[in-house]
Amino acid sequence: MDILIYEIFSLFLKTGIETLKFICPILLLIFISLFLCQIFIQLGLFKKLEPLGKIMTKLANLPPQIMVPFIVSLGSHVAANTILQNLRENQELTDREVLLGSILNSSIGPLKETFTYHLPIILPALGLKIGSFYILTLWFGSFLLFLFVVITGRILLPKRDYNNFIKLPENLFYEKIPKNFKNLLISAFKKILKIYKRISILFFTTTFSVFLLSNLGFFKKLGKLFFPIINWIHLSPKVIPALSTFIFSPIIGYASLGSLLQKGEIMDKEAFIALLIGSIFMLPIIYLRLYFPQWIAIFGLRLGLLRGIISLNLILFSRILVLIAFLTFIR
Repeated sequence: MDILIYEIFSLFLKTGIETLKFICPILLLIFISLFLCQIFIQLGLFKKLEPLGKIMTKLANLPPQIMVPFIVSLGSHVAANTILQNLRENQELTDREVLLGSILNSSIGPLKETFTYHLPIILPALGLKIGSFYILTLWFGSFLLFLFVVITGRILLPKRDYNNFIKLPENLFYEKIPKNFKNLLISAFKKILKIYKRISILFFTTTFSVFLLSNLGFFKKLGKLFFPIINWIHLSPKVIPALSTFIFSPIIGYASLGSLLQKGEIMDKEAFIALLIGSIFMLPIIYLRLYFPQWIAIFGLRLGLLRGIISLNLILFSRILVLIAFLTFIR
């Protein structure tokens, strides 16, 4: 009994030390990036995107009312979809317009995620070269979403008069800027503190759990599922643990692949291929766990399911297309 308790304690202690060594440099980079991004946000970058909202709404042949949730989605997709649903319930928008409006909001995700996810997390974890390639892949998926909205909107929706666009409230885009630079820094620090605490806690607990499962041999068993794919593409078996963790936690997957790159254990092209394969397996899990419940709760079963199926298939298609192109022309 005492030996069992000692082994369990040793396992948890070893996992805790590994976790802290792994996450501390990453959390420092995340903090710096979040802090700088919050300063940019407080300086009013959202306000500069109002013309973009008008252009994209017109291109997609959507009603002017769509511009409000479109801009709001830069801050919160849930809030934007709620606004769309309210307009739908008030019969100001049809089901088709709400569906396309919601997908349009997702298509500009990279604009927001550049400051909240790409710069703070992906680039520090993967490095400039591979991180940039992967971010471009994410942008390509969003471009396909936007292209779908534009083509579908122009085919299925009636032509509109855009002479009178809705005037959006000023406080929708930015907060009151502090009077001096010191107050700006203090304000930015306070704004990111809560989200940084949440990221740190989730990152630690998720990483600890993943490392614990790894020490227990879980990912070795799971990795066997990837052997046929790894052998077919001729990837190094060293990517299997990172590939396995990526499916359940992309952040840890990014960091694991970045660590292998820095140590020279895998090549750049192997890391990029592993990222694409991992994301293809990861997307259905994330959609089923997060997005489908959210969209069904807001839009109802029929429209929510349709919303999820369209987005999931388009994003999966974009990743598969990039993977095929990379394997065919670049490798």
